[in-house]
Amino acid sequence: MGKIKKKASHYRKPEKSVKDERQVMSFEQLPLDEYENQEKTSPPLDKKRILIAVLILAALVLSVLLYFTGGALSSCTGCSVKSEGEERFSAGITGSTLDAGNLRLLSDGVCYASDTDFVSLDKNGNIRYSEQHGLSHPILRTKGGKAIAYDLSSNSYSVYSASGRDFTLEAEKKIFLADITSEGIYALVTETMGYNAKLSVYDADHSLMFAYSFADYYVTSMALNSSGTGAVVCGASAQDGVRTSAVYVLDFTKEEPVAKHIISEDTVFDCDYLSSRSLCAIGSKGAYICSGKGFSRIEKVSYNGMSLTAYDLNSDVGVAVVSLSRSGDGRNCNLEYINSSGKIEKTIETDLGVTSVSTYKDRVAVSDYRGISLYRSNGSLVTSYKLSTNCKQVRLFSASGVYILGLDSILSVSL
Repeated sequence: MGKIKKKASHYRKPEKSVKDERQVMSFEQLPLDEYENQEKTSPPLDKKRILIAVLILAALVLSVLLYFTGGALSSCTGCSVKSEGEERFSAGITGSTLDAGNLRLLSDGVCYASDTDFVSLDKNGNIRYSEQHGLSHPILRTKGGKAIAYDLSSNSYSVYSASGRDFTLEAEKKIFLADITSEGIYALVTETMGYNAKLSVYDADHSLMFAYSFADYYVTSMALNSSGTGAVVCGASAQDGVRTSAVYVLDFTKEEPVAKHIISEDTVFDCDYLSSRSLCAIGSKGAYICSGKGFSRIEKVSYNGMSLTAYDLNSDVGVAVVSLSRSGDGRNCNLEYINSSGKIEKTIETDLGVTSVSTYKDRVAVSDYRGISLYRSNGSLVTSYKLSTNCKQVRLFSASGVYILGLDSILSVSL
């Protein structure tokens, strides 16, 4: 299909024109401990831009946990461990590699984008749809019954339903980020002339609904609200050698952001809505909850010097759960429940080296590469499940059902 013809857009005059191409690191396709393995290219020798890039990368490398735990599955402090669970199915991965983050829930099943294929599975592990996607570096996002797969720093993207591909198109510029709603409204963050990035939002018929260009910050994350009427966009920069982040809240009926929050001495690298009136941005030193009328209030939940190892943002129940290592080496993790008002509702102390977190209603599942532990939100351990292979990612799909991404297969387990 052809390129999209875009309508008139809303722009903001840049403080300084930026014409150099850049490489954008995506935080959606990899676990936290793999960011430093991203290939980096050198921009033109502009000292200010080099300083910005070095500071942002240093913040990520220092704040993201690089420890691969090899310990056996253990319990929460003071709890006895059960080892229960029933394997529902095991499905081999089509392709050579599947990055953590590219296994996503889709309708009443699951889908993934490996290095070669997009595959949709039903709840019993049967293939609903499969095709070679032709993407060099695929990134996958889903919501409800819709999925969007795009090629990082290339132009191609495809939208899927559970049983097939809806369409494939090419953006006019390289894609850095994308998101989609359950109704098929989708957004792209792309490169653009004279600005650091441009957000373009399209309806299900590919008509341009909204556009906004960013001049002051490099966009690190973006998420649409559930209705497709607004978005949160986070960016990072450096001012006078100090790491600075910004959280933009956009309403597609307005030309300018309805809220913009500046965060000093931290790098925000992911975000999502917790509800229609609350959102969460994840940084290297703390989580930030924006709420109130027009998202005018922001609350920082500090990690208090602990290291972030994993997190989950859940709009269904309006909570963010962060895993923080007390020992600083990836082990002995606390699970902190943060509500949509920015308050810590519960802290669950564990001696696990948590590498992945997933929530469903009042349940939270965590993995430590060799097993899964399932907790209630009050901190009590429900059960644990030992694995014979390393676990790269865990996704709860019910109060007791979980999809597990292994090295070469996907397991569905009832805990």
